[in-house]
Amino acid sequence: MKVEAFPLNTRQCNFEYFRVREGPNYFVSYYKNSSRMHLDPKECWRVLGVAKFTDTGKALKEWAVEMYESNLPKLEPVPDTSFASEAMEEEQSPTDNTKMIT
Repeated sequence: MKVEAFPLNTRQCNFEYFRVREGPNYFVSYYKNSSRMHLDPKECWRVLGVAKFTDTGKALKEWAVEMYESNLPKLEPVPDTSFASEAMEEEQSPTDNTKMIT
């Protein structure tokens, strides 16, 4: 587990981002003598209430979104191996190998 703290933390207002190996990453906030766990970065920002419009609140929102997006798993595209994709790649017409009987 790796803990990354918000740079502008104080004793009364503390935010941390926890990167874990198993399970989802999460934020822990301590504000107004209440500690909470958040999975969404905007939930973390909403804890501040009307104080979210201050400079520290705006910096917290930017930091939380940056932490969340920088630690998303990198997904590689999976190749399509279905029969429909193979049939679409064929350039031959299905009637090319048939003969008309007259």
